[in-house]
Amino acid sequence: MIIIFLHQHSYKYLFYSGIVNGVGDRFSQVAVLALLLELTGSGLAVGLLMGMRVVPYLVLSPVAGKLADRWDRRKMMMVTDLARVPFALSFLFVQSKEDLWILYCSMFVLACGEAIYQPVRKSSIGVLVEERHYTKANGLEQVVIGIVLILGSVTGGLVAFFIGKDVAFILNGCTFLAAAVLIYPLKIKRQKLVRSQSDVVQKSRYRLDTVVVFVVVILGVSAGLDGLFNILISYYGSETFDMGELGIGLLYGSLGIGLVLSFFISNWLKGKMLLIGIITIGLEGILQILASQASVIWGTALAFAGISLLGGVGAACFDSIVMVRTAKSEQGKVFGLIESLTNVVIGLTMFGTGWLLDLFAARHVGYIGGISVVGSMVLFFALYRLYFHKII
Repeated sequence: MIIIFLHQHSYKYLFYSGIVNGVGDRFSQVAVLALLLELTGSGLAVGLLMGMRVVPYLVLSPVAGKLADRWDRRKMMMVTDLARVPFALSFLFVQSKEDLWILYCSMFVLACGEAIYQPVRKSSIGVLVEERHYTKANGLEQVVIGIVLILGSVTGGLVAFFIGKDVAFILNGCTFLAAAVLIYPLKIKRQKLVRSQSDVVQKSRYRLDTVVVFVVVILGVSAGLDGLFNILISYYGSETFDMGELGIGLLYGSLGIGLVLSFFISNWLKGKMLLIGIITIGLEGILQILASQASVIWGTALAFAGISLLGGVGAACFDSIVMVRTAKSEQGKVFGLIESLTNVVIGLTMFGTGWLLDLFAARHVGYIGGISVVGSMVLFFALYRLYFHKII
């Protein structure tokens, strides 16, 4: 089913380039996190690194989203890929604490590229894909992330652990170049900013109404809380279970397996997508609590696989709602806003988590974080029942 859809649809260029782009980035991220812990041993250093990565989203994602509605999306994605190659290779020069400025500066520039790339990519889906295939395409986006986590994180962990971190950094630079080549054949029509008569008749589907704003809030808050676990994965794998890069890679790989499996669920969803997305948030929180208490790494890995499966289903629901409710000529602006809000909250959460890990055990931080996620689901469900259950 997946192969047939990709073979017949131009979305395949986004799909394959996204996998190559992401695999290299994950190769590098696993190695960078391990290198930083090796040189500093500080959770605050990891939190600062991961937190500063989302600063560019505050400014660049909304701007990139607006430009995507007017400029050539394919060229924008190619330029951001090519521009990141030298900075991906710069990690080769980090050998001691005195070189950490290279690591921080390059991670910031790479984050700038990603802040531009992501809203352009996301808004391209709504233009390329027919509305009846939105859920399928957004489910495949979770497959992309899943494959990236499996191939990038697990393989990256193995390469960094057994061969060396430098190889991971070199492969990252090569994959950015390959992704630009893969995206080259893609053709995306620019959307006129003038609405058609049918758009006016059905304006409740296409305006930036309260439902879309609510979805943006859900994405921002729930993904922001997930930022806590992005830091914890590194600690669980490297410190709690004392497995270094290999442990980090295994846990990220379990996330990938869950995301790939999430496609087969989201592909069959037809209605009540907002409700389904809210429920997945609460179930994720429960599994986060279980992950924090697991006594063996395989128990934590199984919990994270379930977390990512639920998260993938929720993300596909939310993105499909936004695409249906927003005019194609405005989707770049909307997804730019979503990327900005989501990643800023993630950054603040990751920085705070790094600080907490210098004060408390990782398991305690994970347990409290899981309870917070469940609490957010209760709040969202109450709002849904009060205001939105008759709308969507």
